[in-house]
Amino acid sequence: MARPRTPTNVLEMKGAFKKDPQRARQDPEVSGKLKAPPEHLTEVQKAIWKDIVKAAPKGVITESDRFSLEICCILLAQFRLEPLEFPAAKLVRLEALLGKMGMTPADRAKVAGPAQKKPQGNPFAEL
Repeated sequence: MARPRTPTNVLEMKGAFKKDPQRARQDPEVSGKLKAPPEHLTEVQKAIWKDIVKAAPKGVITESDRFSLEICCILLAQFRLEPLEFPAAKLVRLEALLGKMGMTPADRAKVAGPAQKKPQGNPFAEL
């Protein structure tokens, strides 16, 4: 399996583009802040939608991710309804979707939300 791409903002923070400026790339823009869950979801699936959005790392799930989030909500609702009858293939897919949204401890380090502003000035200047 191929190694996942390192997000551009992580590469920039590591200084990769200073060494090799030709490696710089522009990530596609996201569609904006996530809107309400689709109307065709059941009430249970809508509640799961809200739970996932609330639990996800800040700024990771956007409007561009709504289709993946929809599939994740449907699968998680099925899993919660009958966990013992839930097929292994669906469980693998559910775990993969949750991981891509940074919902596991190991995957949280791999996702990149919006870049944080660096504090300006010297924090030791007053000393």
